[in-house]
Amino acid sequence: MISPVALNIGLRYWRARKDTRFVSFITLFSVLGITIGVAALIIVSSVMNGLEDRLKGQILGSVPQITLSTVAQTPIPTLPPSALIKAQVPMLTSEALLSQGSSMAGAQLLGIDPALEQTVSPLASAMLQGQLSHLQAGKYRIVLGSALANKLNVWSGDTVRVMTAGGARYTPMGRVPGQRLFTVAAVFELGAEVDQAMALIHISDAKRLLRQPAQSRLYLYDAFTAPQLSAELSQQYPQLQVEDWRARYGQLFAAVKMEKRMMSLLLGLIIAVAAFNIVSALVMMVTDKTADMAILKTQGFGRGAIMQVFSVQGMSSAALGTGIGAAIGLLLAWDLQPILTALGIWLLPPGQPLPVLIDYRQVALVVMGALALSFLATLYPAWRASHVNPAEVLRHE
Repeated sequence: MISPVALNIGLRYWRARKDTRFVSFITLFSVLGITIGVAALIIVSSVMNGLEDRLKGQILGSVPQITLSTVAQTPIPTLPPSALIKAQVPMLTSEALLSQGSSMAGAQLLGIDPALEQTVSPLASAMLQGQLSHLQAGKYRIVLGSALANKLNVWSGDTVRVMTAGGARYTPMGRVPGQRLFTVAAVFELGAEVDQAMALIHISDAKRLLRQPAQSRLYLYDAFTAPQLSAELSQQYPQLQVEDWRARYGQLFAAVKMEKRMMSLLLGLIIAVAAFNIVSALVMMVTDKTADMAILKTQGFGRGAIMQVFSVQGMSSAALGTGIGAAIGLLLAWDLQPILTALGIWLLPPGQPLPVLIDYRQVALVVMGALALSFLATLYPAWRASHVNPAEVLRHE
């Protein structure tokens, strides 16, 4: 508990005009450093959160988050409703090669039930042309991502040949992959990697083409709960083969998470350097106020009270810099895209706003971390001031 006298003296020292300009400069530099570091860390972490959230919505919202399959021709159980599972829909999936003329491209082929997917899939609202409902059983129609359609140079109404090893047949000429001509019924665009790597057909057509056992697809309220749920389902249903999105997109999200951590570390070092500049300012202040400390000790001030005086002085600068930095960081994060647009800066392709998601728990951690580092920086100068020997200091006064 800080004594009122120590708090008053510490604040007076902090507000007083410094005797040397160098001490004032170091104090100002430490405040500005903490301000810039806190503001930058809040802005960058908010942008990284927004990027991760966009990827989660665009990629993990459209690809199979958890796939359930069986080796034998046994039915897949219908899972009971839970706080994690949003929906369970039938599905077939396989790697496929699509060709049109001299153009060829690989893709993940999904066999879906359009009526069920309409209510849970983000693809239904991302169509550039056509509708997901245009997939009809027995019509052999296909829905392509925009980048995949451009690579094949096809559009709605054109035909593409789909070849897959999943439906391979043995003939006198050897093993021949399953193949079929499909008519492009619709094109979607999510603005993500999915656009160049996904094709959808009706599940009835997929059964004829792929000749695979039944599969089931789970939509989750939060795709990041897939690893936990996969482990639980594997234990609860040992007869099922359970696979989640990490098998295909795990490296992408691991890279995003690593980038978030490294950026936080680098910007945290800015705060640490600025916080420990407080050490220099306080050491000089201790040297300047040695006689004052000696007099206070002769009047009954203990070592703890002396340490409180300089801790209050150092933490005042830290609190000022942290408060200003947090305010600037939040204000810029709220209106980051309009500010960049006004400056003529587009970090993403024109027309795509920079994703920003402010996590106030992260903001609180940044503020508390900056204050904690600053407090650690005040301990040594405060300890040094508390060990002043009044007899030696006042001998020549």
